[in-house]
Amino acid sequence: MQSFRVVIGMYNNLPYSASNALYEQEYQGAWRPFLSGLYKFPSIKSIIHFSGTIFSWLEENHPEYMYLLTEMVRRGQIELLGGGFYNPLAPLISTQDMTGQVEALSAFIRKTFGKRPSGAWLYEYAWTPSLPAILQNSKIQYSFLPAQCYMEMYAATPFSPSFFASEDHRKTVCLFPVFESRTGEGGFEPYEKTLIRLQQAYPQYNTYLIMADGYEIADTWEDSGLESPDVLFERTFAWFQKNCLEYDTITAAQLNKTVKSTKTLYVSQCYSERYRSYCQNTISRVSTTRPEYIQLSKQSVLDHPLVFALYQKLNFVSSMTGLFRGDKSRKKASIDDIWRAQSGDLYWVGPSGGILLPEARLAAYASLIDAEKMIRQNRFHHYLSFDDINFDGVKEALFQSSSYTCYLQSDTASVSELDSLKTGINYACGWNMARRSTGCFRDSIGEEGSFEKELFPESEPWNLIENAKEALTVGFSRDFSGKICNQSISLSCRKSYHFEHDFFSIDYELVNKGTHGLSFRFCTGSEIMAAASVDDHEVRVIRHREPQMLDVHAAFSADSIDCVELSKSRGTEKLLIRADKPFSLEGHPNMVQRQPHAHAGSVSELNESLMFEGFSLKLGWDIELPPEGTAFFSLSVHLEQ
Repeated sequence: MQSFRVVIGMYNNLPYSASNALYEQEYQGAWRPFLSGLYKFPSIKSIIHFSGTIFSWLEENHPEYMYLLTEMVRRGQIELLGGGFYNPLAPLISTQDMTGQVEALSAFIRKTFGKRPSGAWLYEYAWTPSLPAILQNSKIQYSFLPAQCYMEMYAATPFSPSFFASEDHRKTVCLFPVFESRTGEGGFEPYEKTLIRLQQAYPQYNTYLIMADGYEIADTWEDSGLESPDVLFERTFAWFQKNCLEYDTITAAQLNKTVKSTKTLYVSQCYSERYRSYCQNTISRVSTTRPEYIQLSKQSVLDHPLVFALYQKLNFVSSMTGLFRGDKSRKKASIDDIWRAQSGDLYWVGPSGGILLPEARLAAYASLIDAEKMIRQNRFHHYLSFDDINFDGVKEALFQSSSYTCYLQSDTASVSELDSLKTGINYACGWNMARRSTGCFRDSIGEEGSFEKELFPESEPWNLIENAKEALTVGFSRDFSGKICNQSISLSCRKSYHFEHDFFSIDYELVNKGTHGLSFRFCTGSEIMAAASVDDHEVRVIRHREPQMLDVHAAFSADSIDCVELSKSRGTEKLLIRADKPFSLEGHPNMVQRQPHAHAGSVSELNESLMFEGFSLKLGWDIELPPEGTAFFSLSVHLEQ
């Protein structure tokens, strides 16, 4: 009887600071049953990848799991794979950061389990040509790419899964083609079923590497009809033990020792099928007839407003840290904070929710704010600077003080980031999926007395007026022109941000340049949040010095108010938006369905499957302007303890 070599394994990653409930769900649904089931069959071997964040969570919450994992590693039943400590998308970060993250996870595994990893797992198989040198510098001998990529590269010849190598600056790593243990619907498929299917498709091959995503395991085991995931894995491992004469389960390290010679391929980019599909959907909006020339992962970053905002913040803080000269311990602490914000899940809408996970998004900004504070040391004098933060060729304004940091987006004259340095909260990272909008103080003009109908398109850009930095003022201008009810409209708007060390104001000047009187509602909208849960928020309005609490769980509105206040229900800091003229307010919480397969049945389960993405707030002033008339009003934004 022919003997087949089989490598089976599981890879796992979750964003840094994802909720404890999500980690526990993965633990109970995949990590624990996989390991406990495997422990009962000592002859069956496996490989496992955990990110450094998962290892840290396990140490704190389930030390017994770490003890069992250590025992199984030392007896050679399990091989632990290295990789980036926070599972970054390799093409999105610098060579230095990737090198540091790979070495950090390798060092952790060596210290905790007594042996450095010889293989590395790449988040979503994201490949970049510099990886061979990066991996070899940490004594990594091999990594993994999807078998699908190999098949596409050799589409003209019959597929024969084999091993190949890639090289960079005389540093070589072996690359193993991997099949996913996944059904056609995207759920987990037991390893033995995948193996039988592969044997039927590729009978000429005698070695199979089969990996499963732990998130998919935890999410879909219920569909098996079994009472628990423990039974699911025990059946799988019992099958391999029963058929041990035909199938020999080995680790990737053992397989690597048998690889005598390989061909060398210089792979430019490679990704998992699901991530590549996500990226291709985004670059389909790029006007090019040859999308293969586009760098998939970086181009997709530009497409999602939430991802792009975080990515530009990451690059800005990274560049500032690179220029820092001084206390090496401060610089190292800043780099550690930057690494936390490089978790690959945060740069797309991944299986677990990715950038849409509010707790992960807030934590990423908190890490970058901490990194920024670290390299600023004690130099917290306030100043205004202009820089191309979002690398579009146009300068944006950046104000920094000892209390807050504010980024202005030039084309929309809006606040793209509002960071509290005391609490580490970016209040401007809310998300409105219907409008694909994030940020604060985006202006529009609507019908008088209504927030519903906008009279002018948002697509018209604003013009930046770059004043002297010492004035701490940034001006923008825009003309609103068109026809309303067969009447020509010409309206000019000047918007000025004036910064102080503990607050900033926004002054508006509206000029009717036409020959007819105008009546309209001027609106400014914000996507705003202070915490990951809607229950952790309080929203108040103040009318004639009388405060009124609003119900944050449903749409709310108020008229003739002077101030709106948002805060964490158990926090000490409040964000206040005041105006010199009474205004109307309309707002609602934004809720998004969790990704993708919550088995929601009861009302409580359905509520738990929704993610809070912040509040949409609209402030409106009803204005009447005679021909050539002018209106002035202003608002101010305060962070108060």
